[in-house]
Amino acid sequence: PSWVYLSSLGENSLPFHSMLEQYLSSHPDIKLAFQPGTYQMKFGKEALAGIYKRTNLFFCNKEEAQRILGVQENDVKKLMQMLHQLGPKIVSVTDGPNGAYASDGQNAWYLTIYPDPMPPQNRTGAGDAYSSTFTTAIAMGRPVEEAMMWGPINSMSVVQKIGARAGLLHKNELLQYLVKAPGDYKPKLI
Repeated sequence: PSWVYLSSLGENSLPFHSMLEQYLSSHPDIKLAFQPGTYQMKFGKEALAGIYKRTNLFFCNKEEAQRILGVQENDVKKLMQMLHQLGPKIVSVTDGPNGAYASDGQNAWYLTIYPDPMPPQNRTGAGDAYSSTFTTAIAMGRPVEEAMMWGPINSMSVVQKIGARAGLLHKNELLQYLVKAPGDYKPKLI
């Protein structure tokens, strides 16, 4: 594969992470997107140090960043800098209805959420929609700033339905929303 997307795995999956780390070491052209789940956070950043170092794209929300790093820091830009120190090349931290942040290690951006057409029905899957869509944009060769704009659109659509998959958009649908985006829907350097 060109990419591996690693997310939530069970409490007995630590040995699998070691096998994945070895596989990725022997296949340096494969890119890794990592969105840790509950047990991966419980394993600790030390136990998954090799995975973090090998990560091309890293996703979590603000509270998860604090938990992973063992800090109370509230400045998302500083949290992203600390996450970069673990190894990920591109880091994105979401902050629910407050928007999303991303950093490539040199520049950091903030983007508000895409406007909801109606109040959200259920927030289940919003973060997954954001990170998987961001990853898709990067895998297609889009720059970080554009990938940031794709993610919240799929999140907005998912929260309009019940469940994590019902509102997922196809690429053409997503691009239509992008064309209709408010004029200020652009990542801002922070």
